[in-house]
Amino acid sequence: MISSTFALVLAALPLAFGAHYYPAGNATSSYLPTATGSAGPVQTVSVGKNGLTFTPDTVSAKIGDEIVFEFFPKNHSIVQADFNNPCNPAAAADSIIFSGFIPSAAPGRPANQTFTITVKDDKPIWLYCAALLPKPHCSVGMVAVINPPKQGPNTLDAFRLLAAKTNTSTVPATPPPTGGHVETVTPSGTPTGGRPAEFTGAASSFVVSSGVVGGIMAVFAGIML
Repeated sequence: MISSTFALVLAALPLAFGAHYYPAGNATSSYLPTATGSAGPVQTVSVGKNGLTFTPDTVSAKIGDEIVFEFFPKNHSIVQADFNNPCNPAAAADSIIFSGFIPSAAPGRPANQTFTITVKDDKPIWLYCAALLPKPHCSVGMVAVINPPKQGPNTLDAFRLLAAKTNTSTVPATPPPTGGHVETVTPSGTPTGGRPAEFTGAASSFVVSSGVVGGIMAVFAGIML
């Protein structure tokens, strides 16, 4: 009796785990929808990963898309500007994007906090980093744009040239974060208060939920009784 039941349990294991198996693939990260709703596609921008730059510095996004900013050493911020006034907060200061300063001390690794915005329309969003040390980041070209104009003179290169003519950067008077939210990422890659991050890499991921483990343990307990 025990041996036949044990065989049935072993046969059920692939089915129990199958829904939690993620096949191998290229190294990527993405945020999954919460149980209470769904989000649009997610794009990630690295802030300061390759020097005083945004990577990428141009993002095309649709309404409802989320953009997650990861902050690399040493200390950076995201501030929304008007095209004609780079390195300074946009005129609509009560509704602009401002992450606050998010430092990272570990060389080559992002901070344990991210800043996420949701694209609300298809208008251009001009961004800069307001950090001043060792020199003003904005004036040396640390700028970016979301949904740049498809034509006309207002290009990212033109915005960067205007920024180079400044010698400082300012931040909004409104306490951050505004226009988005900051999440703390745990060592396992799960933002607290947000959606869990799914990481896929060259090796396959094998995830076991507590419910599956509990069910299997219950079956074995029944066998032993």
